[in-house]
Amino acid sequence: MKLKLLLIVLIVLLSGFFFWFTAALRFRLKERKINVSGRQLTVWVADTQEARLKGLQNIIWLPKNRGMLFAFNTPDQYCFWNKNTLIPLKLIFMRGEKVTEELELRPIWKGQQTICPNYDADCVIEVSR
Repeated sequence: MKLKLLLIVLIVLLSGFFFWFTAALRFRLKERKINVSGRQLTVWVADTQEARLKGLQNIIWLPKNRGMLFAFNTPDQYCFWNKNTLIPLKLIFMRGEKVTEELELRPIWKGQQTICPNYDADCVIEVSR
């Protein structure tokens, strides 16, 4: 019984590392370290339309303090949806250096969702909840 449990745990861990590794390969984007509300984050920078459309789709796990920064040229009320989003995410909307709003984006198995902020933002950061 202990061997079976150990094998299951090992498979889960290896699967997590595999998906993390494939995510790192998929995101051939710039990485950047940022500080948001006293929290140090390492983010992939999605500064093209193609990268923004892919976002964190199909990611099943993110380490703590890892995410994606969506950078926009002009401030606006950018909406996000949970298409193929397999993990719950926190979206941090910012204008300049100031956090304007934080919203939760649920995983797809909890129903389809589109969220829009109340304030203009020029960047949005997605991190795991």
